[in-house]
Formats: sequence, structure tokens, C-alpha cells
Amino acid sequence: MVCLVATLLTLLVLPSPAFGDDSRAQALQLFEDGKKAYQEGRFEEAVSLLEKAHQLHPEPVLLYNLARAREGLGQFDTAIVAYEQYLREVGDIPDRGAIEGRVASLKRDIEQKKKLAAERDAALEQTDPKKNTTAPPAGIEGGAKSPSPWPWVIAGVGVTGLAVGGALGGVALGTNSDAEAEPVQAEAFRLRRDAEDLALGATIAFIAGGVVLGGGTIWGIVDLTSGSATQPTAALFVGPGRVGFSGRF
Repeated sequence: MVCLVATLLTLLVLPSPAFGDDSRAQALQLFEDGKKAYQEGRFEEAVSLLEKAHQLHPEPVLLYNLARAREGLGQFDTAIVAYEQYLREVGDIPDRGAIEGRVASLKRDIEQKKKLAAERDAALEQTDPKKNTTAPPAGIEGGAKSPSPWPWVIAGVGVTGLAVGGALGGVALGTNSDAEAEPVQAEAFRLRRDAEDLALGATIAFIAGGVVLGGGTIWGIVDLTSGSATQPTAALFVGPGRVGFSGRF
């Protein structure tokens, strides 16, 4: 999932640095090799080559290219470091606002992913049948109970969430293609931001659908195999930035 967002952000052509003399030819060759690796999707190789080029000749624009390559590799934290160093070292650049907006967007994405991961782990922990120690109600000893349909209803909701995630991902890819073909820079930047937002929505839908599907499936399996007469209860909570499932079987 995280890879879907990273792929949408790595489709631009890297700018070339201006090396001043023949003594920097090695750094220039490393840059050219790194740019080719980036355009072919070999992001790990591109990062390695651009880091070596910057060590040989610390041209500020190499930091920008290095940040883009790190984005393609999914290394968003280190990409932010390179972007911010580039902004500090370069004075007046026409697209400063766009780069600052990119940094802010990456930071928001990182925080959102951390929050979603924490909530997903908490929800999965709540649905772990090994942690369910609830005793049967007093007066109920043994006895069979009919399987409940609710686990499979909830699992169906999870499948719907996965389908929505797939649909949003497809729209995000289409929007990014429109941005790549757009000749007006401002409009292309807006389309890229729309594609990023759609990709983030797809990621959230995938995570939410997976959590709900997993919870419903676990509940259903336990419900089918349990010999207890205990009445099952469940709760599904979905809200801004939060999704989870909890139950007692």
C-alpha cells in the first residue's frame, strides 16, 4: 500500500546540475547514471549513485534529485531531509513554494500512516481470540449455539472497503497520468496533488477493509468452531482517521 503512494510520486524528469569544469566529470557521470536508473525505476541504484555524486561535488541541485530518488524508494523521512537541505542551500528558486508544499505533504502522509498503523495494530489485538478470557454468563453450562450471520456481514463490509481502495487507486493512477501530460506547470502540480490525495484514500480504504475483513473472518471462524453457548457481541467503529473492530465471541 505504502508502495502505491510512492510510485505515484516518482514520475517527473530530474533536472540536470551545472558542473563547471572537467575535474567534476566523474560526479557528472554519476549523476547521468543516477538519472537513467531513476527513470528506469531502479531507485535504490539511483540513490547510491546520486549520493556518491554529491560526495564528490556537493552541488545543491543533486540534493533535489537525491530527494526524488529516495521518494521513489519509499524513504520518505530521508527524502524530506534532502529536500529541506536543498531549500536551505539554494537561494531564490522559482518552484520553492511547490517543493515546500511537497515536503509538507510528505510529512502529513508519514504521520497519517503511523496513526493508521497504530490503530490497525490496536484493532487486531482486540480481535485476537487468544486474548478473549470472558467467562460464560452464570447459569449457562455447555449447550450448542447456532452460528451467527453477523461475522460474515462484517467480512462483506471489509471486502467492500478493499474494492473501494482498488477503485480509488485506479482513479489516482489516471489522475497522475493526466498530470504527467499537462503542459501547464501549475495545473500539473494540482493534478499531482489530487493523485496523491486519491492514493492516500486508497491506502486508507485498503487498511480499513483489511482490518474489518480480518475481524469478521476471525469472529466467524471462532463462532463456527466454538462450543460455548455464550452470546456473541461485536462493535465496528469507523471515523476520521480511525477504523477498528472489536468483539466477544
